Amino acid sequence: MLVCSLVVVLASCSTTRRLQEDQFLLVKNKVKILNPSKNVSVGDLNGLVQQKPNKRFFGIIPFSLWFNSIFPKTGEPPVVFDLSLVDETKDQMGKYLNGLGFFNSSIDYTIKYKKRRIKNVTYLVSLSEPYRIRNIHYEIPDDSIKKLVNIDINNTELRSNNIFNSNILDKERSRIAHLLNNNGYYNFTKDYIFYQADSALNNHQIDVTLTVKNILVPDTNDNQQFKEENHKVYYINNVYIYPDFKSFQEDSIQLDTLVESVDRRGDPIPDDYNLIYQAPLKIKPKVISRSMFIEKDEKYNATDAQQSFRKINDLRLYKYVNIFFRESLSEEDSATEKNYLDCTVQLTRKPVHSYSIEAEGTNTGGDLGIGGYFVYQNKNLFRGGEIFYVRFKGAMEAQEGGTTSEELEDRKFLFFNTYEAGVQATLYVPKFLAPINQDIFSRYFRPVTSISLGYNFQDRLEYKRTITNLTFGYEWSESNFARHILYPIDINLVKMNNTAYFDSILAGESERFRNQYTDHLILGLRYSYIYNNQEINKIKDFVYFRGNIETSGNLLNLIVNLTGAKKNEEGFQTVFGIRYSQFVKTDIDFRYYFMFNKNHSIATRAALGVAVPYGNSIDIPFEKGFYGGGANGMRAWPLRFFGPGAYPNTNANLERVGDVQIEANIEYRFGIYKVLKGGLFYDIGNIWLISGNEETFPGGQFEFKTFATELAMDFGLGVRLDFNYFIFRVDVAQRLKDPALPEGSRWVIGNSKDWFHPVYNLGIGYPF
Repeated sequence: MLVCSLVVVLASCSTTRRLQEDQFLLVKNKVKILNPSKNVSVGDLNGLVQQKPNKRFFGIIPFSLWFNSIFPKTGEPPVVFDLSLVDETKDQMGKYLNGLGFFNSSIDYTIKYKKRRIKNVTYLVSLSEPYRIRNIHYEIPDDSIKKLVNIDINNTELRSNNIFNSNILDKERSRIAHLLNNNGYYNFTKDYIFYQADSALNNHQIDVTLTVKNILVPDTNDNQQFKEENHKVYYINNVYIYPDFKSFQEDSIQLDTLVESVDRRGDPIPDDYNLIYQAPLKIKPKVISRSMFIEKDEKYNATDAQQSFRKINDLRLYKYVNIFFRESLSEEDSATEKNYLDCTVQLTRKPVHSYSIEAEGTNTGGDLGIGGYFVYQNKNLFRGGEIFYVRFKGAMEAQEGGTTSEELEDRKFLFFNTYEAGVQATLYVPKFLAPINQDIFSRYFRPVTSISLGYNFQDRLEYKRTITNLTFGYEWSESNFARHILYPIDINLVKMNNTAYFDSILAGESERFRNQYTDHLILGLRYSYIYNNQEINKIKDFVYFRGNIETSGNLLNLIVNLTGAKKNEEGFQTVFGIRYSQFVKTDIDFRYYFMFNKNHSIATRAALGVAVPYGNSIDIPFEKGFYGGGANGMRAWPLRFFGPGAYPNTNANLERVGDVQIEANIEYRFGIYKVLKGGLFYDIGNIWLISGNEETFPGGQFEFKTFATELAMDFGLGVRLDFNYFIFRVDVAQRLKDPALPEGSRWVIGNSKDWFHPVYNLGIGYPF
């Protein structure tokens, strides 16, 4: 009620009362292209408008302007319409269109007045016929450069019959400069590349000449004259590496030098790297040399320098990495016809040891809890660039039900009655940890081996559970955008100790449900492929894709069958008396991000998954199933209390997982004020079971003919604090369609008097 009253008060305040007689409030700009072309974006033209109106919440409510009308020193002052900025906008649009090849396009505008406001300034753009490239000629006096450009000509975007676009012309300059930088031309920049355009053809065609100019050097015969010389090709001479560089290192400090020789595959001459350090050397030389792509006697290559920078950064040992080159001036070099560069690599270490303490509050289905973590990290544990983490966890929760009231009272500590403790240790090794020669792998892979061991103990009202896990696997990059993750060893051992009260409840449930609370062993293999072509600090559309496949139990099943072991009383194979799981699981996560500008974007996501038990399993282990709800999925349902299928939710305290998942999300993200951002979202999806389980989850089975009618839907509004490095999110979601309701009554809005039940979600980072 208070909020509504405040809105009414603000709305009643005149936003123009502080304007002078001849001033008008700018309300809206609009750009209209009278003859649209796919080569010209209305959004880009909008970005050229020189005067923007006051910001509006959801594009409707000018809260900041309202506040300013009441409290002049707060909010946002009114934007007073300036006709000169309209003329400047026309000029900027004309220059922009000329750059796209639409020379001399017509740009006009109309102004719609309403009282003391200018309701609309509409820019009317009539595109001219674009100029197209007829012929392309390359004028390159340096034969070596000319040969390189001709070899790489298939990669150009500058082609005949294309529109004469200045952006494409500039990209061609950058492409050629990058090509030459990767072939020894250290000092070459795109400023040496020029264009001449001849448009005197009177038929909207242009002949383009691209010129790569030589360098100008003083003429030794005449100091006042310059002469042309070909650009120099540089080779790498010495590489100096400072593995523990200090910016203010005193000259008096005694430094030692170690020469690390590396045999490259297919190269008979080893590469030498000079490590200059203060004893003792705190890292194995091979760790750094393995990260270097810069090689002695090879041509200077800008990409190799960037790869070296990236791979050294991936070690996560260094706070600063600085790689630079200088012309080599040694007498030995000057005696040859080649030009040489010395490379210097300065590495400033991070602290070896670090500690952190984290705390969290939880709310699981209305049960409140607290948790804490103590994290220790060691960078360079065995002097091989290894990163070692140990994470200790402790948590308590106030849970309702699950046992008698007397037992609840006996278990209480403060307000809490369920407890959890655990430890997870992880070691990252910056190479493929395998008994084979590392040189068979491409250095561009930037591989990491991960070994993790964990133990978790949970003391709940219904049971005591211990979870032990061990993983061993590899991660490597195929390119800047593609990444692989392979875990050939993934072991999970779950031991259960149920209370008598909980056993009595399980006795009345289905076998599938009982299996979730029995001892089981998972020995699996999993692989993931990730593709993400997002480029940092560039506002452009991008794609994210992740595909996963996981199998379990096949190796154990083979061994058990070869030994001829007998099945247990329930007809299943066991290892050390524990039943092992067999299943195959695969899922994909595809996202497309439409980036309009820095403050406006649309994020879309589609997730599909299926898990099939077989052999020694009749169902998927609880921790491996698909689940819905929560802050990152169907946001109008609590986490794990969603679905499956059309299950009518007769047991609201029953956590659910499924064998099949279908989900899609769309979210419009927009800026509100500085770090305050907003989001409008819509979610649709559900989880299902492959085989029927009418005892526990009636209506939960996946059927092709009915699954579409069982898709849940929600929509909502989010508010986010975006600090770039940290995003705190609050999302409010309302159910739109609930498949748990009877068929024919699943559309929630208006279905009953109390249909409005918003669900609040707190989150860190964006949901996708």
